[in-house]
Amino acid sequence: MTVHSRLSLSFLAAIIFASCTGTPSAPLAWDASLAAMREIFPESEFIAQRGRGATRAAAEADATAAIARFLGSEVVSRIAVIEQGWERNGDAQARVEIEAEIFVQAQMQLFGVRHASDAYFDRRHREWVTVAYVNRAEAWQVYGPRFRQQAQAFAELFEAAENERDPFRKALRYVAAQDFARSPDFRNAESLGQLLYPARMDEEFAAVRAMLASLPQRASDARGNAPVFIDVPVDFESRVQNAFSQRFAELGFPVTNDRNAAAAVCRVTVEEGRQARDLGIFYFPRLQAVISSPAGALFAFSAEAGQQAAVTPDVARRRAYQALADIVLNGFSIGVNF
Repeated sequence: MTVHSRLSLSFLAAIIFASCTGTPSAPLAWDASLAAMREIFPESEFIAQRGRGATRAAAEADATAAIARFLGSEVVSRIAVIEQGWERNGDAQARVEIEAEIFVQAQMQLFGVRHASDAYFDRRHREWVTVAYVNRAEAWQVYGPRFRQQAQAFAELFEAAENERDPFRKALRYVAAQDFARSPDFRNAESLGQLLYPARMDEEFAAVRAMLASLPQRASDARGNAPVFIDVPVDFESRVQNAFSQRFAELGFPVTNDRNAAAAVCRVTVEEGRQARDLGIFYFPRLQAVISSPAGALFAFSAEAGQQAAVTPDVARRRAYQALADIVLNGFSIGVNF
């Protein structure tokens, strides 16, 4: 190796050394421990997470993603607590997790995520280390009005139920309030707001919290005070009648045999669609149920069972009505249609 080559290599090494020594390489105070990071970024004021990467930009992206993961996980945990009294299964849990992840990702751009100005290069692991953080008060300035819209919509539904005099219509309005409270937009918004700024959520939405807490019992009481009379002029072996009776009971609405004592009447019209052919008797059954009260028609439900056939007329008819009954048992629910 020539003298000129050795000098060139020495000069290059000096440049590399100088550039390395110009990059912070010792762990900073916020990276010494979780407790140390909490001292610099108090939990009451900030949401902070560390990140690592081959470049400073990669480390910042990793830290930002860590905040999103943290928020998503906490939202799901909070929803799980809220839904303890609701029927759930594995599929529902997976859906909640997906909905929460999508919602949090969509909100991240609102929060003004910042990164530490003193990121450093960890020579031992050959990667950059930084911290991403969200100022809770600043995030609330943007996010607070968004949840305020959700809270107002829920409060209007709840108050409409409170002020309703027709018993069955009152129950339906409570159902509407429950459906809204269980919607992904409301659940995720309420949970994320609580994570972002608990103090402000508790201060601004105490009335809404009280409504939410009382809603399950009020909705249950309203359904219990709205007995239903089921009127099925055309039936076979009471299969349709029994199916509707079972579903109303499962939904919390008492079924009464006294029309005058009922808060609402469920009138079920069945069209058998009977056809006699060379190969046997064919039915194409359908039904429509209309629930009405003194306030008028409140809700409608339709079902169509498709072709049902048999050589014997009674067997074919039984199959047709059982097919309708199965649809009622598996698909009939109470919604709002007013």
